[in-house]
Amino acid sequence: MKNKFNAEIIEDFGEYKRLSEKYNLPISEILQIDMNRSGVYLPNNEVRVNFRVKFKGKFNGDYETWYALPVREKEDTNFSCHNNHIYYKNIVIGDITDRIMLDTCESSYQRGPHLLNLNSRSRSNCGGCTACIHNDKNLYDETVLRDKKGLHTKEDLEEFFDSKNILVQDLVQIAVVTGLFHSERNVVDHMKLVHDVASRRGFEGELMYFGCEVNSEDALKELSELGKFQLIYAYDNFTKRNKILNPSKGKLTIEDAIRTLELAQKYGIDTTISYISGIDSLVKMKEGFTKLKEYMTQFPIINIYQTQTNLQVGIMDPEASILEYYLESRKELEKIFQNKDYLPKRWSNYRPLWYKIYQNQELENNAFGQQEIIKIKKRG
Repeated sequence: MKNKFNAEIIEDFGEYKRLSEKYNLPISEILQIDMNRSGVYLPNNEVRVNFRVKFKGKFNGDYETWYALPVREKEDTNFSCHNNHIYYKNIVIGDITDRIMLDTCESSYQRGPHLLNLNSRSRSNCGGCTACIHNDKNLYDETVLRDKKGLHTKEDLEEFFDSKNILVQDLVQIAVVTGLFHSERNVVDHMKLVHDVASRRGFEGELMYFGCEVNSEDALKELSELGKFQLIYAYDNFTKRNKILNPSKGKLTIEDAIRTLELAQKYGIDTTISYISGIDSLVKMKEGFTKLKEYMTQFPIINIYQTQTNLQVGIMDPEASILEYYLESRKELEKIFQNKDYLPKRWSNYRPLWYKIYQNQELENNAFGQQEIIKIKKRG
């Protein structure tokens, strides 16, 4: 049986036990993957159907972490949240450890006291990438879209840090995580501005840019001169790029990505890519990561594809309608990266393929970035 978002619904808990044995994985890993692809029902209507819910929770046998999920009608998912618990049907599979909240689009947010994300160019204005929920301008209203004001000038940033009472000197990473700069010159100038304003307030940590608008050697060299710097190249998917991505992004080939990652590393920049699991076939996914694996210094950021509109459903690969697609993806990626010494960062991703276990080994409890904070400080 499939829901209206073309996702297979697992009707029998015994299926998770079967898959646990087949893939040699704890049931908690499989349940979390399935909940992320299926969405969640909220019987108390804390968040409207088709919007997104965010909460801190802990699955049985796993660490506490954050979740951000599409809210579904009851008939479209067997996962629900109420009475401070996470349920599969009537089975308690985890606990909610903080209040259930509407997942809003903010100008920025902190991951604890040491990690800051800046959506400097109002991500609610994004458009052109079919996989992105912000491509549908009719879905969200002002209750979600709360990042109308961008951070364009020195005064904007100063006012932002003051109004949020952010202790910049305590931050170990500031990440700029949005596109919409429209040129690499604008990206470089903005990163310089962030660095200047934050440094004057005592910031000595790492700057990170999450996007794909910087590709030239000169621009990457300029970014490297800002101190500790990380590039997460937003590549997203390997196939259908010219059909489903913004034209400026869709024209970038895997060869372009490789060249950029190589140049970044030449100047001492840490590199990886971001990817959405569910758009490519398994074969194309394996081909793409096999080509890219030697050009990353950190594990890729891999998100499970979450759909909220029919347009998003239309670009999902047919294979991705079933749960095993994601379990197979996870297995194949572990093979591709088996000789690398980096690991998935659970804290950096609310909808990952990995939670507590990677390559049959237990990951550190880094759901809130504490281990990453230590590593960034050591690199300094």
